[in-house]
Amino acid sequence: MKQIELVVKDGSINGLKNKMEQFMKLMYNKREHLELLKKKSGDISRDDCQKCLNYSALTNCRLDWCIRETYVELLEDFQKGKINTSEFCLAFENTGKLTSDIIDIFESNFIILSPDEKVVDFSNLLEEVFDLCRDYFQDLEFLDANPSSENFEKSKIEFNNSLGKIYLKIQKFLNEE
Repeated sequence: MKQIELVVKDGSINGLKNKMEQFMKLMYNKREHLELLKKKSGDISRDDCQKCLNYSALTNCRLDWCIRETYVELLEDFQKGKINTSEFCLAFENTGKLTSDIIDIFESNFIILSPDEKVVDFSNLLEEVFDLCRDYFQDLEFLDANPSSENFEKSKIEFNNSLGKIYLKIQKFLNEE
């Protein structure tokens, strides 16, 4: 049985939002993941449930990698001004939600995608975009309650600058592949 050692940033993989900046080492074991999925519908300990969630997050990373062109296309459309900030964030978040839903369907049928280190690194970059979109929508809620066109423009500029930096990191990462 081949095991892959991955370092997963706790809270940065889709579906595992936890702001602690701790790292955990996880030896991926596909056979154990499958057994945990089978146990999941029955009596499962808290530790096994957490391990199963971590494994699932890793397989979600693999699906993010498989559809990376979709994420990149959204980033490019935004950079070219084809879609606005709200449209971008909604489409990006919907794509992330769709991957999570697909993983749930796969796992309910005991289909497991095998992760590797590069997919986790890519998903960590995507997570930066998800966090940026979440923060942008929180800023919008605040600005709705405290309207100021100056603050709104500042928020948009900060979003564009931050997203531009993440986009460059993603391009660099993909070019190294």
